[in-house]
Amino acid sequence: MKKDNWIYIIIPLFIAVVLFVVAIIILKWTLVIAALLSLGCYAGLSFLCAPVLRLAGINIGHMKNSEEIMKLMEEGEKDLSSMKMVIDKSKDPQIKTKAQNVYREGGKIIEYIKKNPAKAVMARRFFNYYLDKADEILKKYHNLISAEIETDRLMSLKEKTLSALDFILRGMVLQFSRLISSEVIDIEADIKLLESTIRMEDS
Repeated sequence: MKKDNWIYIIIPLFIAVVLFVVAIIILKWTLVIAALLSLGCYAGLSFLCAPVLRLAGINIGHMKNSEEIMKLMEEGEKDLSSMKMVIDKSKDPQIKTKAQNVYREGGKIIEYIKKNPAKAVMARRFFNYYLDKADEILKKYHNLISAEIETDRLMSLKEKTLSALDFILRGMVLQFSRLISSEVIDIEADIKLLESTIRMEDS
């Protein structure tokens, strides 16, 4: 259990214990009645104090994977924000255009999931792979460009980056289509292909 959630247990428990003590010592109620009253008080306060998970104003606390959905969305929006920062710094028009297309498609999927949170778990790979990989590729390209590497190597790196962004965009478009139609998203083959054909240079 998260540390932040302990308060929602401690407060109702404390009030229930105080009520039990008052009922027994001051009101002189029987042990059974005092216990039932305290238990009822604890149950009611626990329900009222329980934190409500909301995504874009929609209560998702009742959903089975509500915490996972929130985590996916938080990480996805973090990746998008990171991509935006790198895109804004990009000076290459080709890289910038393709990166903006990936950014827009990713944003479109996230906005769709905000309105349909139950479908977030169907897009785990979108969050955990495509968005993360796009952010990683753009950062790596920007860092190597900043290092002022030789022209031949720079051209090779640019071609690989453009190819990777094209591949990621195609994957996002396909996944969005499947997401809308409620098909289970399986991109294992896409991931293997991307990893085998796109090798970003580390130095």
